[in-house]
Amino acid sequence: MNPVLLVNLILIGVFLVYIIGPAAVGFYTTFSRFRCESFDTKDITGTVFEKYKSLYVELIPKIKAMPHERVTVRSEEGFDLVADFFDNGSDDTVIFVHGFSSNKYSNFAKQCDDLKDRVNFLLVEQRAHNDSGGKWVTFGIKEQFDLVKWCEWAAARKPGKIFVYGVSMGAATAGFASDKLDPARVAGLIMESGFKSPFTMLYDSSVGKYTIVKILTPFMALFARIFIGIDMRQRVADSLAKTAIPVLFIHGTKDVKVPIAHSCYNSEVCSSDNRKLFIEGGQHAVTYIYGAEKTADAVRSFIDYGFGDGAK
Repeated sequence: MNPVLLVNLILIGVFLVYIIGPAAVGFYTTFSRFRCESFDTKDITGTVFEKYKSLYVELIPKIKAMPHERVTVRSEEGFDLVADFFDNGSDDTVIFVHGFSSNKYSNFAKQCDDLKDRVNFLLVEQRAHNDSGGKWVTFGIKEQFDLVKWCEWAAARKPGKIFVYGVSMGAATAGFASDKLDPARVAGLIMESGFKSPFTMLYDSSVGKYTIVKILTPFMALFARIFIGIDMRQRVADSLAKTAIPVLFIHGTKDVKVPIAHSCYNSEVCSSDNRKLFIEGGQHAVTYIYGAEKTADAVRSFIDYGFGDGAK
């Protein structure tokens, strides 16, 4: 065999085995659907959530035991999306949008407990998670259109203001949808631990510090474009730059999964009135809990007053 041909075949084999193969596995395990237990029963040892286990054990069953109903909307692709609606006697509703590979109760038990006397809750299950339909997770790119459906549902159900509170991928979902939501009904967005784009989230995350992951991310993005039809480089900022809805950005300074620079950037390009609440020592997706009264007061003030008189 021609030596040059042999070398080329070896290089192609190495490329397939060490790059394309792992990228394909990474794509499938990252983007395919998830079934996730809530944190009161799930083993969260070794994660940033572990230190709050007792809080989850206390609050999640308490929230689940509150009167609520299972509701559904139909996605643009035709599959069902599910949520739990808690009618707490208010005209105003907060739509809670959970993060990647998470559970609607896990990310928002503390927020629900703090706000149960003020607003109704719509705890949505993101596409390709748990009981909602869909084959692929898209990190907010297609989920944004699901959120539009949920806001329309909430607007038809209750006459008051609507707020969207998203964590991590849920924050990206809110950001991507920000220029498509009706500002006459959606009074504010709360984006906790949000990222600039799915690509930069994977590339800049704590996992992404490893060279092999940085090498694989572009190939995972290629698979996402081929098999799901999404551009992982699509920026949340492109929508935020056109929104009229006020945004409260919440982020922890010790977030290594999604560095705080992501929220700084999103805030800078956001065209609407917006403020940043950065919590010293806060980590990914637990900043609200870690911030205690400071974050709780800021969120309640935003819901009560927006950024007007009385805002913290």
